[in-house]
Amino acid sequence: MTRRPRNSAPEPPAHFAAADLPVRDCVELAAGLASYARRYGLAHVEVSGPPELGELIEEFGLDEVHFVDSHRRPAVDIEATPRTWRCGQRGLRCLSDQLIDAAHAPPGRVATASTLAEGTVLRFTRHNRLGDALGIVTGLEHYCRDNAVASVAVTGSPALAEVVEVFACERVRYAPLSDRAVSGDAIFARSSWSLPWLDRFHHSVSDTYGGRVRHCVTPLLLRQEPERPEREDVVYCQFDARSGTALPLRSARRLLSQVAAHGDVHVLGGPDTQYYLGHDVTYVRAELPEMVARLLSCRLFIGCDSGLGHLAGCLAVPGLIVSTDDFETTWSFFRNYASLSVIPLAAAELLLS
Repeated sequence: MTRRPRNSAPEPPAHFAAADLPVRDCVELAAGLASYARRYGLAHVEVSGPPELGELIEEFGLDEVHFVDSHRRPAVDIEATPRTWRCGQRGLRCLSDQLIDAAHAPPGRVATASTLAEGTVLRFTRHNRLGDALGIVTGLEHYCRDNAVASVAVTGSPALAEVVEVFACERVRYAPLSDRAVSGDAIFARSSWSLPWLDRFHHSVSDTYGGRVRHCVTPLLLRQEPERPEREDVVYCQFDARSGTALPLRSARRLLSQVAAHGDVHVLGGPDTQYYLGHDVTYVRAELPEMVARLLSCRLFIGCDSGLGHLAGCLAVPGLIVSTDDFETTWSFFRNYASLSVIPLAAAELLLS
């Protein structure tokens, strides 16, 4: 048996044991381990942990990561979410660097393909809501323009089809489901949480396929500018009951009361939101084109971290995004929208009181 010289760098670790992490952190960990394996030329790494972690690894097709029930020792313990996954630095490169730093392994590089192939169809089943669709289509459109890719397609959810129809896409189209489609969810899962929302998919495509990367993706223009009615004396509020960052009911009711003292208030939301907030409020539920027209005509938008918040930012609607999660993470998602300010819940209640 050949002994490794004492001054040589240790082997990067390949066995990890995760604690019972939230699903969002499981997504980061699974994709982060795949990025880590590719970067350092490991055939695969093994990880144990909550069952959701194994399901995500299989769903995203992360061949570099093997989920196991238990590990032979030694294994690197991931006991809890490191703070550096949050506070504006959350992301796969950060995670990969942390793992390497822990093992004192030398830096390495991964060869990437030239660019995303023309005509590729990207399928999305998990990332299928309005905010995801805005980021996917916008990031992909800029990527194709910057890298001279004539045309690609997305498929999956009605939200993707609506965004492609409403916003001016020259190189991204919507296509029917295809057996040959590439998993866009797997690519999205590799994106960094430290980037603004519209930048995320652009960077994950660049990381996967190579090509020019843009560090400030601008919102797409509307395909057809609607006739702008006279500005309504209306404040639109959106406190999505289904959101992972929904406002507490008491706080949401208090904010509605404070805003209503200064003019008309309409709540954007469906039956879930009505059940959550009560029936003594005016609710608006509309398809995307009508929602665009309403937002463009309103006096102010107040919402949480949600798809409609990102839509308001893309349309340059003046407004407030109330952060109920980690403030720095919410701010990083919204920081390229010049018209929106992100404030903590306590500050929103103070300003509107």
